[in-house]
Amino acid sequence: MNSTILGIGFLAFCVAAAFAQNTADPRQLLAGKWTCTTGTIDGSPLAAETAKILTLTLTGDRFKTQRGDQVLFDSTYTIDASKEPKQIDMISTEGELKGKPGLGIYKLDGEKLTLCYTLPGKERPTKFESPPKSGIYLIEWQRARP
Repeated sequence: MNSTILGIGFLAFCVAAAFAQNTADPRQLLAGKWTCTTGTIDGSPLAAETAKILTLTLTGDRFKTQRGDQVLFDSTYTIDASKEPKQIDMISTEGELKGKPGLGIYKLDGEKLTLCYTLPGKERPTKFESPPKSGIYLIEWQRARP
């Protein structure tokens, strides 16, 4: 009888954990520091030397990419996880692109985040691909270990 109660308790815990993950704010699932594993920009592969020094930091409302210590893009962001594929809008907070949205899509698979996006002024990608002359960035990130 004791093992039955334990088994039911464990099952309830698993169901609650799955429910919590599915109902959590999607930005909480994305939050953290990410390191670039691969990238394709406008149909051309990103050099491995460049990819290994790129980082992405996501908080509840900030999206910041860096190459080493150099900030490449600092913005706020919003997501729509109800769309398929999920959508992300990155709104620049500085420079000539200030206030303009970069439109993208994303997918999260465990500790791997794939972002596919364009700079402001271009249409949102609909597929996870970066054909030549498209202006589309396709970047894969791995969650950084503390």
